Amino acid sequence: MINRASSNPQTPTFGTHVDLARTFRTDPAEADGMQTLPEQLSARIMALIINGEFEPGQRLQESALAERFEVSRGPIREALRILEREGLVTMASRRGASVTRLTAERLRDIFNVRAALMGICAEELAERRDPEVQSIMDEGTRRLLAANEAGDEEEFIAIVYQLSMYISEAAGNEIARSILFSLGRQTLPLTRRLFQDEAERLTWAGNWQAISEAIRAGDPVRARQAVRKLLADIRTGVLAVQERLEEERRSAGS
Repeated sequence: MINRASSNPQTPTFGTHVDLARTFRTDPAEADGMQTLPEQLSARIMALIINGEFEPGQRLQESALAERFEVSRGPIREALRILEREGLVTMASRRGASVTRLTAERLRDIFNVRAALMGICAEELAERRDPEVQSIMDEGTRRLLAANEAGDEEEFIAIVYQLSMYISEAAGNEIARSILFSLGRQTLPLTRRLFQDEAERLTWAGNWQAISEAIRAGDPVRARQAVRKLLADIRTGVLAVQERLEEERRSAGS
């Protein structure tokens, strides 16, 4: 937990050289040795969902996962229950587990909540104007631009997520942090599809630059507006991806 009156949170390490299964965990800094086997398995399955190996709506067979990870079905079942609580997996009676398929309405709600909470955190950082926080934001945005120019989608998605989570960490808002971590992971399987488009990556990188500059200027209103612009652009892109996927499913079923 971050104390608002204390020094800044630990400097994050940006990029995919950090294991993605750790990057997208609720507490990425926690050592694997401190996790139970189901928790370790849930992190590995979550990374596969986020990376697109398991598609929205796809069944997750306990037996196949147990064979893949060389464990019994019991820890796999517990891992899937963890992911159900995270919103990444849906459990249905007689059908078992599947990757959660978000509706358009649910996506709009998620992005509206994320914009509100992240905007609050950005406002606080703009009011504080902490040089160390600003240095970390600058490094993150610099790395983001470099990943975009290199066309490195995996690096880009990791840094976007890390920057998003760092804002709530640096603000010291534990409630916002917890909710943003959960909601951010739920939409990652869809948002990662946007990164195949260089224009989308460029738009997002520009949005992050605007957020960083507003915080540097000590302008809370501008910081909040920049965050809302970022989340509005993401929401538009993700809804388009979701609509395209639904159309593909309908076509495949006809």
